[in-house]
Amino acid sequence: MEGVRRVMLNVFALIGTTCFYFIYLVKGWLLRKQGITVNLLGDKHRSREKYFEIVLRALTGFGGAIQFVAPFLFERNSTSWGYLGVFLIYLGVLLFLIAVKAMGLNWRAGFNEEQKTNLVTTGIYQLSRNPAFVAFDLLYIGFAFVFPNFLMILTALTAVLLFDLQIRGEEKFLLKTFGERYRQYQTTVRRYF
Repeated sequence: MEGVRRVMLNVFALIGTTCFYFIYLVKGWLLRKQGITVNLLGDKHRSREKYFEIVLRALTGFGGAIQFVAPFLFERNSTSWGYLGVFLIYLGVLLFLIAVKAMGLNWRAGFNEEQKTNLVTTGIYQLSRNPAFVAFDLLYIGFAFVFPNFLMILTALTAVLLFDLQIRGEEKFLLKTFGERYRQYQTTVRRYF
């Protein structure tokens, strides 16, 4: 019975990450069909921002790849912490789906002054200014709980830190773009929860 539980943790983790990145790719594809450039990381910024966003893009690519192979490479945590990890993964999937749906045509990875967007403050964005990033955090942290090894924990910690730095850069862009409207939004809705 214990062997079945361990296999199920692997299967659930793999299905969760597949669902998460499927949502990401389908949303990007739908926006590209509308003529919208989705992945703006490392695109037309000052050199420091550009290199940071290239590192962020590389880390998220590595993180996604390691999440897909983790069930086949790493020993899983069969304690209640492993089950908590699976719960966090699926909470991240659900939150990500809600967030990208609420963003509609305004969802992007990164930012670019030349591509216009609207400020979204409704739906899930009334509870968090960055629910999609929170979803990514939950996914990475969930995997660190399910497969608690040095690589997964380091990847999760690095991702959470880099996502926070990206959020802070995007906030500067949003303040510049939307001014007082965004400042007011900042005072009423928290960055994360």
